[in-house]
Amino acid sequence: MLKATRTTSNRRCAAAVSGLAVTALALSVTAQPVLAAAGSVSPSTTLGAPAQVALGNGLTNLAHLDWLQDTVVPPQQKGHTTYRLAQEPELGVLWTYAEPNPDGSYRHVGGGDYDEASNTWSQGAFNADDVTRAAVVYLRHWQATGDAASRESAYELLRGVTYLQTATGKNAGNVVLWMQPDGTLNPSAEPVELPDPSDSDASYWLARTIWALGEGYAAFENDDPAFAGFLKNRLELAIDAVDRQALDSYGDYLNIDGERTPAWL
Repeated sequence: MLKATRTTSNRRCAAAVSGLAVTALALSVTAQPVLAAAGSVSPSTTLGAPAQVALGNGLTNLAHLDWLQDTVVPPQQKGHTTYRLAQEPELGVLWTYAEPNPDGSYRHVGGGDYDEASNTWSQGAFNADDVTRAAVVYLRHWQATGDAASRESAYELLRGVTYLQTATGKNAGNVVLWMQPDGTLNPSAEPVELPDPSDSDASYWLARTIWALGEGYAAFENDDPAFAGFLKNRLELAIDAVDRQALDSYGDYLNIDGERTPAWL
């Protein structure tokens, strides 16, 4: 069985978080989303038409990214909520992978091994890394073109990623990486990824969440002040998490592989 996994290391995670000041440059958005082929394939995964459309005069083809989008109504989960959840229970999410079908169409695929009986993946169907980056793509497309559909996609994906963010408790501000198809969070994926649980410390996905929330706040500040205010609060919550978990060691050094390395990197 094929299996898709996303792995990290402590050192690279720390470096990603400490580089928040240049996140937008270091994690630049590609003009055309790339099809990631991986993951356990199951009969229950969603079928779709080929993501092939004429570009016309546009610089970016969002067709495949549009197709990866989905919505989910998550169950009630402690410490997790988002903007207008009671009024708008559906959240915007993004499938992690896609596999081609013989007829040229694609099917949605999650990360890790698929269990048909429970309709779950050992990692999950949707992940914060991809949802945040897709949100930035749609934000920039909306800002560049005024496209209403991209505005709506950005809005829904930002609601989705803020649901993944832990809002209360000792891990407040951190982000759960994986979500199952029914909206259930999976803080401890298999194979194990660090940090574990995924909202227990600073991480790549925390850094990318800060990036998306910052761009989201700037884009919605005048368009939807109430939503922008919510994003600002969540941004500050995320920055507080970085302050206490990564930047608290500023000035300290570690010996990593024989090299004197700043502990905050």
